[in-house]
Amino acid sequence: MYREIITPTYQNNMIQIPKEYWNKQLEILVLPLSEMVQKVKQKKKNLQELLSLESIDIEEVRVSDWNIQTF
Repeated sequence: MYREIITPTYQNNMIQIPKEYWNKQLEILVLPLSEMVQKVKQKKKNLQELLSLESIDIEEVRVSDWNIQTF
């Protein structure tokens, strides 16, 4: 994978493709960095919240008490 972060100062920009990618199909995405950073931060936050959960008391979850008709 090749990643380059730039701050364009005009509409046309040129990128240099690494030699190992020559003659291959490439997907080039242009995204504002701030959106990407926000998504990564949210994913990290979600993961941290998940990992910080205390153990679940199995006795609190009684599948047999669920009414199958409601599903």
